[in-house]
Amino acid sequence: MTEENDNAIADFTAYKMRSIVKQLAMAGRTDLAHGMQLALDQYLLGNINIDFRDGMPYVASVNAGDT
Repeated sequence: MTEENDNAIADFTAYKMRSIVKQLAMAGRTDLAHGMQLALDQYLLGNINIDFRDGMPYVASVNAGDT
């Protein structure tokens, strides 16, 4: 892949998490939306990995030094 193609690849995890946060907030579940946003923030900082199982997010791993 070229550098141009690498930059065009979207981060599905971040996109999906943003969508979940928005859906939860619109449904009035601000408590869950807040928790998902915190997880998204940690993912974007590189502190955790997120996997999806049956469409639901799970923290897959926590990077060393975060305990």
